Amino acid sequence: MSEKYHATPDEIVRAKWPHEIFLINLVFNHILVFASTFGVFSTFPLMVLIVPITSFAITGYILIKARNVAASDDTIFVKAHWGLAHKRNSHFMWLLSITCGVMAGGLWISTAMGWSKIATIALLGGIGLLPFMVSLLILIVLGNDAVHQAKSSKLPKGTATVAA
Repeated sequence: MSEKYHATPDEIVRAKWPHEIFLINLVFNHILVFASTFGVFSTFPLMVLIVPITSFAITGYILIKARNVAASDDTIFVKAHWGLAHKRNSHFMWLLSITCGVMAGGLWISTAMGWSKIATIALLGGIGLLPFMVSLLILIVLGNDAVHQAKSSKLPKGTATVAA
């Protein structure tokens, strides 16, 4: 259970910020931008690279900023929420890296073996993108919960002992 914290409105805004950036990356970039770039894949195949490049940039920003906030003299409430965002972004960066590797390897294998377009789409979609998208949906739910916790002035689980 999360512990209640008496946060000021300014602290709440600063604590919500990493979770909101994270959700923008997940929802806007990985769902909306991906769907639109995938629609023009046959005409502009490299356009799909916008999604992982943008995602690595946003994720990198959150990771660097979280380290800066941890080293600052900010309140425990803000530090705890940035720490939670840092943890989730680290996991997400690994997930994105593995997915990009699987996708690149799948494209290479399908080209080297002369697979048909349908076999390639089945391989890349089923092995590469499906597990990523399921994980993405779970992270969206967790991100929304973190925003709600920040709005409700609650410390993330596991930080209550640090505050004591």
